[in-house]
Amino acid sequence: MPLGIMLAGVLMLAGQLAVPAPAFAQRMSAPRQDDPVEMLARDVERARSIRQVKDLQYSLTQYAQYGLIDEIMTLYSDSAVIEQVYEGRTIQGHDAIRRYWTERLGGQNGLGPQQLFHQMFMSPTVTLNYDGRGASGRWTELTMRGRWNGRNPAADWSGGMQVNDYVRENGVWKISRVRDYHQLEGSYYDGFFAAHPELPLVPYHFSPLQVGRPVPTEPGDADRTLRGLSLEQIEAQIDTMNAEDEIRSLQNMYGYYVDQKMWDDVTDLFAADGAMEIAGVGIYVGSASIRRGLERDGLQGLQRGQINDNIQLHTVVEVDPNGYEARVRGTQLGMVTPELGRAFWSVSTFVNRYVKGADGKWRIREMRLFPDVKADYYQGWHLSQVVDTAPSGPLAPDRASGADQSPQVSAVMPVFLRNPVNGRDVGYPGGFSGVGADRLLPAPAALAIPARDGAQAPRIAEARRKLNVAKAYDAIENLSGAFGDYLDDWLWDEFSAIMAEDGTRPQGSGFHVGRNNVYNAMTESHRAPPSATNPRDNVRPHKRIQPVIQVTPDGRRATLRTRLFLYFANDVRAGAFNGGMYPNETLVLEDGVWKYEVGGVIDQTYIGSTSYEDGWARRGLDLPATPPHRDLGRGNDEGEESRYYNSDITRPADIPWSLFSYRRGGNARFPDVKPMWFAYRNPISGRTPTYYCPHILTCFGP
Repeated sequence: MPLGIMLAGVLMLAGQLAVPAPAFAQRMSAPRQDDPVEMLARDVERARSIRQVKDLQYSLTQYAQYGLIDEIMTLYSDSAVIEQVYEGRTIQGHDAIRRYWTERLGGQNGLGPQQLFHQMFMSPTVTLNYDGRGASGRWTELTMRGRWNGRNPAADWSGGMQVNDYVRENGVWKISRVRDYHQLEGSYYDGFFAAHPELPLVPYHFSPLQVGRPVPTEPGDADRTLRGLSLEQIEAQIDTMNAEDEIRSLQNMYGYYVDQKMWDDVTDLFAADGAMEIAGVGIYVGSASIRRGLERDGLQGLQRGQINDNIQLHTVVEVDPNGYEARVRGTQLGMVTPELGRAFWSVSTFVNRYVKGADGKWRIREMRLFPDVKADYYQGWHLSQVVDTAPSGPLAPDRASGADQSPQVSAVMPVFLRNPVNGRDVGYPGGFSGVGADRLLPAPAALAIPARDGAQAPRIAEARRKLNVAKAYDAIENLSGAFGDYLDDWLWDEFSAIMAEDGTRPQGSGFHVGRNNVYNAMTESHRAPPSATNPRDNVRPHKRIQPVIQVTPDGRRATLRTRLFLYFANDVRAGAFNGGMYPNETLVLEDGVWKYEVGGVIDQTYIGSTSYEDGWARRGLDLPATPPHRDLGRGNDEGEESRYYNSDITRPADIPWSLFSYRRGGNARFPDVKPMWFAYRNPISGRTPTYYCPHILTCFGP
């Protein structure tokens, strides 16, 4: 039989026997040649989803801080669930979740003076589902709670981890499932301890690859409903994302400069006609007055025995459609020692306005700090309240800010940004009013925004470049969170997998280069990871917070600065706080995934507590001044650190410390002032810091 007739018969039979292809095959069989503007619109929407989820979580804690139960409930999906995993309890549905929050917040809608609920969500790792309709986030949570408005004042700690799911409903993100792993608790008087005899590892919702690429490539069956956006609208959305990142980093830089009382650098971040208000104290207008007002907290530069940490948390940025103004809201946690032996907690809300100048730089135009609590560490926030008042003489403010502006003493709440779910202004419970909505200064002069024109192809290429820079910001914040979590759980396979091929990490006697060498160094220098045969009875979170992320214009390299906020909890002794700095880590985009190039070099320790009772201010009262540079080969383990390490690493370091003439900042210990290193110059004035190190491996110099 001729070959042609045979083939015809086979094809006819195949046609008779054919069945419809599966639905997924039908969807995948004929790829669409999508319009490039529509493809860009979908990519922007997916990238924006990561930060919308983070803003949603931060809005939750901002509402909880002031007891806004009605606003809290708008953030949950209709079928939301809260699982208290270790306790085996499930809270499902809006009615049950409302009861849960009502109980947590003391049975009322609205928290006023003499009450505290400060729930910190730290070190987020957020990833988007492939379909773009769901997301998951891992957070460390620590809550300060108290009341001193009745006969029985009380204060306590609680904390743990949350692994949460989020769902996109009707175009907005909501919380759909909370998995709460309650790990520590205790009264303020006794301190906090492990909440359970065993604390199993909290499951991870991401892989090392996903953490460095939180927005996955759009799958073939993704929703291709037309977004209907013009290229100009998409470009504006990307510019907004870039502005958000610049402003967040600038806000966090402000916190680091305040830590060191670098008042000249703080002042540089303000517009020349800027204003600073401390509610209940006063308003300072103009650069000279702001610089003068900063000295309420002492002269420029930390002195021996001082700590001035002002931690920036929960920052949400809302860029105005005009493109040159933005409002910013967040929380500032103070851990302050004005002199050796004294220590204070403080919690404040900042509501700031930023403005973009003709030079393209964002600056602080109005900074408004609203105190909630200031308390003596050695008494607690339930037994001690310090209310600052306006200074007189040379430090007097230019304008008054009355007590009726301060949440610490009045039934007022700092104005909120728009609710991220319904887009409305936040309402206040009966008996409360808002403060900070008005402007301290006239509106800034309009800034001319260049017209968006030109050929489509180069505009799309430029938009994608800017989008890659924005996506890098979220990937790097993810990596920072995963770095700390893997370190906490001693997961060295995963830890080494987030390093670049030639990634570098210091441990022991020097730097180890390459994933395998990092893996071996970390494995040898630490105890065995927790497991069924090696149960864990403690936690010691390495929280890397307050990131300053600077991405190169091509979106392929970056530097990262984060604060180390470290504490521990076990069933033997009360937990205590330590703090340090990861001043200038470097990261690289490798095969489409962000990785650490140099990670984990830490200037430890700026805050060190030998015990909960002594806190950070009484450590070293009997210590003489230490020399600025000490033995290079050994670090200093604070408090509980030594229980978690083995003594030596058998493999020699690839880059030993002995090649360098000094270790940055030495091992100076409180009450001495340890030098603070920076990888960047002041972003506004260009001022070079005293301790400047643009790249981590070239600042040790022989």
